[in-house]
Amino acid sequence: MNHSQPDDVPDAVKDALEASSDRQLRATIEYAQRLLGERSRLTDAIEPREGEDIVRIHDHEAYTSVIVERPEETGQAQGPFAYRVQWEPGMDDEDGHYRWHYLGRVAVDSEAD
Repeated sequence: MNHSQPDDVPDAVKDALEASSDRQLRATIEYAQRLLGERSRLTDAIEPREGEDIVRIHDHEAYTSVIVERPEETGQAQGPFAYRVQWEPGMDDEDGHYRWHYLGRVAVDSEAD
């Protein structure tokens, strides 16, 4: 069988999967799905920064888009504003932080309300 192989799967894992029986592959899939379910999603851990309220969060696998508003501000300074948020691990798991990349002001559709 000639299937394209994803680049982000380690060669040792690819080799082990290719050598597995159907029963072992099914058990591996169930195990991987359980692991994914047990890990907290980035969207669950993102908290608003000071002076901002999160309006919407959308997980895109490699990053998360976050829409915020600043309720204490007026006019255009209130938002909403879009950010791309990514977790950047530190030297050990406890030193990581969220990096917020400003994407711009979000157009408000007045008929959507």
